[in-house]
Amino acid sequence: MGLNKDKALERHKQLISQGWVRRFSVEEPRLSEMKEFYQSLGMEVLVEPWVIEEGECRDCFDQPTFQSRYKTIYTKGKVKGKNELENLFY
Repeated sequence: MGLNKDKALERHKQLISQGWVRRFSVEEPRLSEMKEFYQSLGMEVLVEPWVIEEGECRDCFDQPTFQSRYKTIYTKGKVKGKNELENLFY
């Protein structure tokens, strides 16, 4: 199960203040795919229990089975240089 709302928002704010960027919340297999993708771009990746920012709809996230499956992806750092990035796609 995810963090309670207060702890989740506190953790989210802490990560943002440390330079992490919240990308989105997702379940497998996309979780692993996106983690690998961001890492291939040279970024640090952090996977945390799901986090919902204030103002976002949380109807699905309030379902107990949904909470345990979804994780939130955060990234930090810069994307590889242009030439390195082009090599990923050709």
